[in-house]
Amino acid sequence: MDNQLEVETVPLVPIIAGCAAALLVVVLVTVGIICYRKRRSGDDQNPAGLQLDLKIIKGDEPSATESAENPACKTLDEDSSLNNYETTIYHIQDLVTVDDVVEFLKSSGYGQYAAAFRRHKIDGEAVSNLSDAVLAELIPEIGPRVKLQKTLQELKDNSDSAERSKPVHADWEIPRSSLTLGKVLGKGQFGEVRMGELRKRGVTQTVAVKTLKASAEDRDKEDLMGELEILVTVGRHDNIISLVGACTVEGPLTLVVEYAPNGCLKDWLKDNRPEELDQTDCTNIATAGVQLPMDQLILFGIDIANGMSHLAAMQCVHRDLAARNVLLGKNLTAKISDFGLSRDIYEDTEYVKSTKSQLPVRWMAFESLFHHTYTTQSDVWSFGVLLWEIMTMGKKPYGQMAGKELMKLLPDGYRLEKPALCPQDIYDVMRCCWETLPENRPTFPDLKVTLDRIIQDYKTYASLMK
Repeated sequence: MDNQLEVETVPLVPIIAGCAAALLVVVLVTVGIICYRKRRSGDDQNPAGLQLDLKIIKGDEPSATESAENPACKTLDEDSSLNNYETTIYHIQDLVTVDDVVEFLKSSGYGQYAAAFRRHKIDGEAVSNLSDAVLAELIPEIGPRVKLQKTLQELKDNSDSAERSKPVHADWEIPRSSLTLGKVLGKGQFGEVRMGELRKRGVTQTVAVKTLKASAEDRDKEDLMGELEILVTVGRHDNIISLVGACTVEGPLTLVVEYAPNGCLKDWLKDNRPEELDQTDCTNIATAGVQLPMDQLILFGIDIANGMSHLAAMQCVHRDLAARNVLLGKNLTAKISDFGLSRDIYEDTEYVKSTKSQLPVRWMAFESLFHHTYTTQSDVWSFGVLLWEIMTMGKKPYGQMAGKELMKLLPDGYRLEKPALCPQDIYDVMRCCWETLPENRPTFPDLKVTLDRIIQDYKTYASLMK
């Protein structure tokens, strides 16, 4: 009986084990089928599979849409892409916000100090002007601090190099090696003009070279760049000092302009002034025995009116028309010059300091003095003062009167008096230029026509007197 019971219980163990194994096989097969189907489904939706994901992460290749819309997009090979991401060249202007500075610190090996920079809200402007004391607080360790200072200086150098790497106007760019500088023609606190020689295609040309000194301020650099832009826009004209070219890369901005062999109109007037005019007030001098080269003086006015007519047609306002800013070419042809740097290279006594700049109050129009408005018609006012300079052979307008006193008198109708040796019709032209309302003044073409008529009348009268 006991033996029968043993025989009946023994077969149950293998049966249970077999069932468990069969169940496990079914589960594994089912899981395998599900995984296979999911993988096939994913491949159908994304044939590139993992390769596409890697391209998105690496940014190696723009999409077909990007390439079509932006021809500048180029497909990079794997090595060039990696090189692109290994080295990022920063410029100081890239750092604007606090986040920009933090990102730069982390990518440049100064990540441990990023929190301090963020805590002190150091943005791009602040990081460009960090004092030693502030930097010491941000980075207590001397070694990393000195290293960061060097890195920041390299950022600024990168920016300067980037700015100088491309010509401002490629058609006008002159290699510095083709220029030889000579004597100084004029200079001021921030800039100077030198005679120079330009060698081009085997031909040597005498030129005038304008540069800024190291002490020049940003505003002076902007003025010189502005003069370059104006000269490019204005183009060539017989009565305007023409641009020859410029050096805008690999060094300080340098303007190369036409050389005027007979110098400045103001100096010519003084050098040719009769002694009698040196000894007395030009409005009260006795005229007996004193003669002026009247035809030449009127021709100066015609040349200047002609040049200013061209500037007006080009919608260019000079703002500083005066005898000091007119140069004399061959045959004493008057040429308007100095569209930016000029305020720096003449007598300080001719200017009144304002909060921002030196103002030539003796030549400035009513609306420019009192309303800060500059138009072609305000240049017409200055032209009238320039005519007065010509007819007095370079005398100073308003004599020793202070600029502030002049500003008190002009609203009451006070104007420059008629020079003793000046023809009445020339003085009438001056007075028309000094009308209080700009719209009541003549235009430069009108002035040229009037002066042409006056010189013809003068020549006729002179021939009759012979």
